[in-house]
Amino acid sequence: MSEYKIFTDSASDLNTEMRKEFDIPYLRMGIKVDDKDYHADLDFKEFSHEELYNWPKQENLRITTSLISSEEIKEKFIPYLEKGIDIVYIGCTSVLSGSVNFVRVVIEELKDQFPERKMIAIDSNRAGMALGLLTVDAVKKQREGASFEDVVKFVEENKLKYNLVGTLETLKYLKKFGRVSGAAAFFADLFDVKPIIISDTLGHNYVKEKVRGTKKALNRLFELVQDITEGIENPVIYIGQAVCQATSDYFKKRFEEELHAKVVEYWVGPIIGIACGPGTIHIVCYGKEVTITSPKD
Repeated sequence: MSEYKIFTDSASDLNTEMRKEFDIPYLRMGIKVDDKDYHADLDFKEFSHEELYNWPKQENLRITTSLISSEEIKEKFIPYLEKGIDIVYIGCTSVLSGSVNFVRVVIEELKDQFPERKMIAIDSNRAGMALGLLTVDAVKKQREGASFEDVVKFVEENKLKYNLVGTLETLKYLKKFGRVSGAAAFFADLFDVKPIIISDTLGHNYVKEKVRGTKKALNRLFELVQDITEGIENPVIYIGQAVCQATSDYFKKRFEEELHAKVVEYWVGPIIGIACGPGTIHIVCYGKEVTITSPKD
């Protein structure tokens, strides 16, 4: 059985400790703030958490994100390919990023140079820590002895069991990125409407419902996680936050006391965080398979 390496990307939200524990390399997307380019760095070496979440609040800044570059892909893949190691890349859902399709294009180029090597780019239909946990579990399968093909099959068959639910403090940052209309953001903020967001079957950030007020939103998110993890003894629940520690603390206490869960806290990463802005809360866990598809699809 040939050796293979599992990769993910900046949208996985895997922090330094998790990537080191499971030896997961990642392909970096890009962030442009005015005329300055940054890598979407999961170690936050090029910018701090505070800097990242302060950028969307500055109305005068022009902020864009970019795909993984061909140079980045080749720089990360080729050293493994030269050693005879195959490549499995588990990428951010293609409905939010074109990176997985671009990696496929570069893979076709690399096949000319390394015709004996197996390489695949898998559309995870997930983003954020849902993508991260899927990648971690793929590595666990590999360590248990799963083949290249077995891991690919595992990812395809189980990816929709990695759930992400969350809410935002305000929609104005998504408006800045063109993800919602100005009117929708204005009236949501005016009437204190909080969107309850889930990652649907394709990985869209789908507004499942809307509630009035923060307290109702937090209670509703708890109910959703309770349903998702029903039947799982001592579930592991990941709480991602963007400068809203009090909200993270609230969920940690409830999940530990009421669901007897193990809770892992993390920062929402740069690619997702810069679009959603400060005040974002993500809750990610393995559980019931996602079945909701956004009506537009």
